[in-house]
Amino acid sequence: MWDRFGNTFSNLGEPGVWGSRIQTLSEAVEAKQLLFSEPGKFSHYTHRKHLAGKTVEGSGVRSMCGVYFVPSQDRGALPTCSTCEEMYSLLPKE
Repeated sequence: MWDRFGNTFSNLGEPGVWGSRIQTLSEAVEAKQLLFSEPGKFSHYTHRKHLAGKTVEGSGVRSMCGVYFVPSQDRGALPTCSTCEEMYSLLPKE
């Protein structure tokens, strides 16, 4: 879910998502399991705040369509996510 305040957009977690995600990760840590992520199939739109830092650190971000991914510098190598593109087109332009 994306929230707008003035001309600033930020992503908010849906109720219960963070707790569920933390529980899943905690269970994997306790079981000493390594969780694998599926490589991205699409290039997603996300909030640009701290994006450069996240790219360098290899930290995950949430896209406009709700997918979590680790941004890379080669975003042109994948086709653009149609859901993200549609949601971006609905945002007010300055």
